[in-house]
Amino acid sequence: FLLNNSTMGKTQEEQVIDRTKLFPWHAKSYEECFAELGISPEAVRTGLSSAEAESRLAKFGPNKLTEKEKTTLLQRIWDQVANVLVGILVVVAVVAAIKAATADNSEDMVTNLIEVGLIVFV
Repeated sequence: FLLNNSTMGKTQEEQVIDRTKLFPWHAKSYEECFAELGISPEAVRTGLSSAEAESRLAKFGPNKLTEKEKTTLLQRIWDQVANVLVGILVVVAVVAAIKAATADNSEDMVTNLIEVGLIVFV
């Protein structure tokens, strides 16, 4: 393969990994895939030799998917409420609660507490 600016300064292993990411595996025959991987078609029946498997393990690392970062309950709650509209609703609920606390008659207080309840429910 050709060296170009995207491969300059990379190790041979990084270049191989980059090349395998760009190889159109789905559009090639299995012989072409074997050639790209550097194994013989006999490997389908016999598998890799122990030495070859060890060298590939040392070169590429274990064949393991990366684990997704786990999110805590607080992070999930924050992701749900961290937006402008929720902030506006919280401000309106606080204003309605203050109005309810400072209301002169019980009718205004009940009305404002119902407003707070509805806002918090939403």
